[in-house]
Amino acid sequence: MSKKAFGPVLAFCLVSTFGAAAQAQSILEKIKRDGVLKVCMPQIVPDLYKDPKTGEWTGVMADLLNTLATWIKVKIQPVEVGGFEPALLTLKQGNCDLIGSSMVYNAPRSMEVNFIRPFGAKGINAVMLKTNPKGLKVPADMNTPDITIATSLGSREHETATRLFPKAKLLAVKVPASIQILEHVKRGDANVAVLPAITVQWWLQVAENAAWGAMAFPGQDFGNAPNGWAIRYGDSDWKDFLDNYSGYVTANNIASKLYDDYMQRSNPFARPQQ
Repeated sequence: MSKKAFGPVLAFCLVSTFGAAAQAQSILEKIKRDGVLKVCMPQIVPDLYKDPKTGEWTGVMADLLNTLATWIKVKIQPVEVGGFEPALLTLKQGNCDLIGSSMVYNAPRSMEVNFIRPFGAKGINAVMLKTNPKGLKVPADMNTPDITIATSLGSREHETATRLFPKAKLLAVKVPASIQILEHVKRGDANVAVLPAITVQWWLQVAENAAWGAMAFPGQDFGNAPNGWAIRYGDSDWKDFLDNYSGYVTANNIASKLYDDYMQRSNPFARPQQ
């Protein structure tokens, strides 16, 4: 190609590149302009769940979202999704601005979405029958063909169980709320169900649950990983803004205090089924 021909082509490429960059508006600018923050809302207790009586979103992450929205004077627009896999797809399609539940890190998820600075970390534990018919003592005892592990399809517990306990049988079920997998243990379809440790603790505070179920490995949480929100890749301004908010939350120990508060003052598992 001659220098004369190359010049216009180079100029066109530069203009196109910088033009596209100028058009890629940050979510931060969008919410400042529109006053609305669209949040993907996969339900997980006690982090983010819908009150069956009022229809209002509540939980630790709901409080953190509402605090942020009030502070920057924007409105939260919930985008209800049936689990983390639909949340990932909805986010990537541009139909929400962030995943606002307790998104727990793992490497495959991180290839799809950009995790903001975490609010803390969460471990996993399991629920078994109170009689412990398999004689489970440590998490490694689940790594045998004699054990069937119930897990919510597509959850981080599903990924962790697949990775840590490859010899076990996995019963991965699609449920609107992850806590529903416990029915498989009660019915005998599975020996254990893996859930966030804090969810197991909360669920067992209800007497009727503790009458038949028990935490399989007290004081032995496994699969610990950072938890927080996630956004699309490619928006550094939005990422920096949310990282700074998370830093503020961490510096003031807000998330930890909220978890303690919810554990003490409310328990959705104790509410009658609607």
